[in-house]
Amino acid sequence: MAAWKLAVCVAGIWSCFFVYGILQESIFVYRTPSGEKFKETMVLLIVEHTVSALVALAIMTFFTGSSSSWRPYLKSQGIVACAQCGAKFASNEALKSVSYPIQALAKSSKTLPAMLGCLWSGKRITTVQWVAAIGITLGTAGFSMSGKKNSDIEAKPLGVLLLVLSLLCDGTVSAAQQSMRNQVNALSPYEQMFMTNLGAALILLPVSLVFGQLQTGLQFLVDNITILDEIAIFALCSAFGQVFIFLTIAWFGPDTNAKITTVRKMATVLISIVWFGHSIDTAQWAFVGLVFASVFAEISEKLFQVKPTNGKANGNKEKSK
Repeated sequence: MAAWKLAVCVAGIWSCFFVYGILQESIFVYRTPSGEKFKETMVLLIVEHTVSALVALAIMTFFTGSSSSWRPYLKSQGIVACAQCGAKFASNEALKSVSYPIQALAKSSKTLPAMLGCLWSGKRITTVQWVAAIGITLGTAGFSMSGKKNSDIEAKPLGVLLLVLSLLCDGTVSAAQQSMRNQVNALSPYEQMFMTNLGAALILLPVSLVFGQLQTGLQFLVDNITILDEIAIFALCSAFGQVFIFLTIAWFGPDTNAKITTVRKMATVLISIVWFGHSIDTAQWAFVGLVFASVFAEISEKLFQVKPTNGKANGNKEKSK
């Protein structure tokens, strides 16, 4: 049963976010006939979070129902909403200063903050997991910094800073979600999804209004309706991808979710390089290989880990008596 659940989560996350990643890059490289780009990141995120909240609400209304009271979770879900909002804003805004392969590969370092979230909850982290996390981080940094001369994949300092901020926010999300998962009568995955996305949309709406992005963003979309199809599919892929992400967190925890999304991001890097014709040099390929090797080492450890037999487990219990 657990294997079947894991297969469903992997298939759902990968299929939704492969399309999501390609559309995300496409939206930010889109140019109007006059050469203008879409720059209003907050508007894009408001659409994304609103659609995700509506999808979660529809699932609760027609299929699963909801808990009797959300009040005990308002504080923790508020923290998740703020951190998730910050992570998404920083990673999307970074696309103005770095190419998508760098952004996606950097987000593969999400394994490290997810592990810090496990430490928060007291979960044991193995040596292989730490080595893999460091390898992912070093590979990402090397990939970003080595593409200065023979590659069109470069990173400006502001973009790198935004990616670091995004990872810090991801770590906060992982820690808070792991803590909530251990609570009695925890929220269902869809309730978490609804509250997180609704909170993020409500945070972004007044902020985008104050900074003028709401007005200019809506005007851009009205003047360039050809981009609306991509944004709509982008938002729907995010919504249904999140359905599988929250299921994965509920069934297996945020560390397993981080592994699944990390492999997806690495595959998306390769798809982006081919799809958009990015050129990368030999050193960058080597750093990509380091990231892939680190992740697969960690996954292999988990797959081939020998679980104690019932007899050994019972023996340990007898000794404890």
